[in-house]
Amino acid sequence: MQQATLKESFSVSGVGVHRGKDCSVTVKPADEDTGIVFFRSDIDDGGFKNEKIVASFCNVENATMCTQIFNENKASLKTIEHLMAALYGMKISNAIVEVQGEEIPILDGSSLRFVEKINEVGIKEQSKPRKILRVLKKIKLTDGNKFEEIEPFDDFEINARCDFEEKGLKTDPVIFNFSKNNFATEIAPARTFGFISEVEYVKKHNLALGASLKNTVVYNDEGIPLNDEGLRFENESAKHKVLDIIGDLALAQYWIHGRVSCFCPSHKLNNILLRMLFSSSENYEIL
Repeated sequence: MQQATLKESFSVSGVGVHRGKDCSVTVKPADEDTGIVFFRSDIDDGGFKNEKIVASFCNVENATMCTQIFNENKASLKTIEHLMAALYGMKISNAIVEVQGEEIPILDGSSLRFVEKINEVGIKEQSKPRKILRVLKKIKLTDGNKFEEIEPFDDFEINARCDFEEKGLKTDPVIFNFSKNNFATEIAPARTFGFISEVEYVKKHNLALGASLKNTVVYNDEGIPLNDEGLRFENESAKHKVLDIIGDLALAQYWIHGRVSCFCPSHKLNNILLRMLFSSSENYEIL
């Protein structure tokens, strides 16, 4: 597999789901071996301009209801996972992302708009091969009854199970394989979601200030969506969990050969799993 970037730049703007403020991003082509690099172009404080924040699991400072990265100057950026999932899912290995604001716009709550923009501007294959991270040992972490693990596999596959039955929502397991399935049609449209019973908690913690039925699937206590248009998939909430896993594991900065299995995944567990994987060179090799 060769490295790839965009043929042209694209821009999107909208509200940030957690801060509720307007923000915008411009995604630009980048040279080989650049990786995905964010720039906070709105920052001009203390003499620093265009703060650079590398999309790496090492730079994650907060993983509560979203993934937030930062740099040595404490410039930070929230809710990067949907854009990261779109870039990874469309096999874009190099891009410069300029951001006006403190988070990536939520748009419709999925990766679909980013995927559509990538298809509009086109993908440019580059001459250098993309580096592959091959998992050599099974790594597993548990948090109560929740768990995530990654094990050796010849491709990249995710097997996700969720449990929301106490909130009235039943979901089936989702298995996604990058060779057998289509990210753009089967995972990218799955929207972020929440429950009406959680509204008081998230508002109390100043989260989801920009959330609405236009960008979030909201379920009532019987597991019925309150959005007028209903669901895009019968299993949309579990598919969105897969989308989040892809966006978070993209912070490995390599194309992954491994199989992820999980029960009740979260941004926090996704990041811990990567940190555990990279904690020893015996766990992986770079090809």
